[in-house]
Amino acid sequence: MRKRENYLEEGISALLPVYTEGVGDTTLLITLEGHQRVIHKKIKSVLKGIAASLSYDIVELRRKYREILGQKSKIPIPFKHDLVLMPVSVRHPLIQGDETFGYINYRLIEQVIREGKYCKVVLQNGIEIQLLQSYSTTQKNILNAQLVEKHFMQNNYKGIEKISSLQELSDELHCPATRGDIMVLYEHIKKVIEMLESNTK
Repeated sequence: MRKRENYLEEGISALLPVYTEGVGDTTLLITLEGHQRVIHKKIKSVLKGIAASLSYDIVELRRKYREILGQKSKIPIPFKHDLVLMPVSVRHPLIQGDETFGYINYRLIEQVIREGKYCKVVLQNGIEIQLLQSYSTTQKNILNAQLVEKHFMQNNYKGIEKISSLQELSDELHCPATRGDIMVLYEHIKKVIEMLESNTK
């Protein structure tokens, strides 16, 4: 059985739908360092694989945050404390059914620049991504990503009482001691213990 590819190891700045000659609809991965490579899978399949590697159901994630935001489409997908994928329009379809949305790690957005009726996003690694949507729409996307991130952090990183803001949390989680990983593991262990204790009563 082929081992599932772990895109998280490279770090994700963006996932963009691209056409590859001889293959068709594929996905361009832009890593944290700005390296780019084409994954010979559609973007929906790549997202599903990322969710599975983290033991998430992407359908459930979308449903949950669709209800929280009160909208049906363009739902940000939170995977980790440093990976919240924000959907943005990046291309016109060649044929009906082609994916037109890409996903940018909103945590890595450095700047949004107006360009006529559209705009572009500049990432922290210097990569520029041209969008087929307005500046105001992109700002709304960012606001939605912030709301999703806040809810995700509150529900998945409880127990870190000393941290008073999301920025402080981000700083703490990037410390060499990998405190974020330890706290997540702690939460999972605590839940397992609680579940075992309830089953023995």
